[in-house]
Amino acid sequence: MTISLCMIVKNEADVLRRALGNCGAFADEIIVTDTGSNDGTERIASELGATVFDFQWIDDFSAARNFCISKASGDYYMWLDADDVVPESTASAIARLKRTLDPSVDIVMLPYVLSRDERGKPLFSYYRERIVKNRPDFYFKGRVHEAVPLHGNIVRLPHEIEHAKPKTRMGGSRNLEIYKKMLADGAKLEPRERYYYARELFYNGYFSDASDEFERFLRCGNGYLPNKIDACVMLSRCHRERGDTVKALSALYGSFVYGLPTGEACCELGYVYFSSGDYKSAAYWFERATHSKPDKDSGAFVDTDCYGFLPYVWLTVCYDRLGQPRAAYYYHCRARRIKPNHPSVTANQKYFSSLGFSAE
Repeated sequence: MTISLCMIVKNEADVLRRALGNCGAFADEIIVTDTGSNDGTERIASELGATVFDFQWIDDFSAARNFCISKASGDYYMWLDADDVVPESTASAIARLKRTLDPSVDIVMLPYVLSRDERGKPLFSYYRERIVKNRPDFYFKGRVHEAVPLHGNIVRLPHEIEHAKPKTRMGGSRNLEIYKKMLADGAKLEPRERYYYARELFYNGYFSDASDEFERFLRCGNGYLPNKIDACVMLSRCHRERGDTVKALSALYGSFVYGLPTGEACCELGYVYFSSGDYKSAAYWFERATHSKPDKDSGAFVDTDCYGFLPYVWLTVCYDRLGQPRAAYYYHCRARRIKPNHPSVTANQKYFSSLGFSAE
């Protein structure tokens, strides 16, 4: 088994060495496609052993990725973004995988970690297709938030890839502008595209438009169930931003149509009730969040804190507001076990110490 590492880049001189530094441990070749750099990215890629090709950017991530993959000669390709990091343990695991992977496997899914907590454990992550059989029927689709359609023999392994985007690159409206151009050109959005278009609208502050698009996505007859659940959560946030508590609650209860209550949905219900001053109902849903189990194998976005730390912190506040300090302190201790140095925990500890509760 051979692996071609494939990456599309533009002005990545500040992160490229970090991304490619240990890829020689598992990659039989490195293919880099440059879409218009002027900061020395191509030179750095060549120095790191990559074969570099130029590709004219056409506002289509799949087109660029698929061009890059078309230059690969390996049995499988593995894609990375330039601001990704392959931990040493993962690099070693992939090197071993080359000797042991059943050739009937078409896609290897690996966790994509977007953030970590203070202990270094994944905080926000989801599975992505990462090592893929090098055949045209396993190429990317979608101009934005592109993905390989999942089919064939798929395995999930625990080896993490970390998305370590520099803080200076956070935010921006590039993806939203591509979607707007698609619509202006008469494109008809597929359900997955509409879901991500709605998310882009939300994160750029267009809450009314985002609400409309999430509702269109939820009305469509198909679509990935974890995305449907997340769309309900996001739709609730749109309504909260617009001050409509009833619709915010309705959207969250609607998520139960698509699956068991997730920690994310339960926490959102807690937030809505807490903001309304209904601390008893808020406490119920935060407690329910602690009993939910994240379905990490589903490919859903998983916010690990919604299944423990965050509901414990909010339960601390809820029970304090309900005049039950012992219950509040119990949940504070649960939160403290998870993140003893978190600012909320240290502030609450001072508060409880003033009430005579011992940190011991």
